[in-house]
Amino acid sequence: MVRYDFDKYRVKREKVLGVRQRSISFGTLAATVSIAIILGLSVVVIPKSIAYFHGRHLEDAIFKVSAEQRVLPDIVNSLRNQQGVRDITVDGNGSRIVITYNRAETDPGSFAAFFSGRRVDAVLLNQVGHSQHKKILEKEARFEAL
Repeated sequence: MVRYDFDKYRVKREKVLGVRQRSISFGTLAATVSIAIILGLSVVVIPKSIAYFHGRHLEDAIFKVSAEQRVLPDIVNSLRNQQGVRDITVDGNGSRIVITYNRAETDPGSFAAFFSGRRVDAVLLNQVGHSQHKKILEKEARFEAL
């Protein structure tokens, strides 16, 4: 007895049943949608992950300088050369200085010792994570814009 060959009569069977051949299969469509979703999520997640790993050890130390003294540019430049310092921001009137530093390399005590060595009367007001400080500044900017 001869066995029925499904592949041989597949085209005839599909014509009789009215099955139309489509240009893209379900597997190809599912793979395309899956790749699009994965690429879309990676565009969102990867930059945030890189930013987190880049700034996870950064903290901000906020110092208040006495009213009689101002932060001089040579003090700021020599402070930038300290180990672990990433950024220094001085407010408009020079009474506050924000030092962004890597907490794995240094601590605020070294900055206090630096200021006392330069005979600058500076008091540590706050020590906060860099990302948290950026979020606070963004919220303050939004409230000031209102």
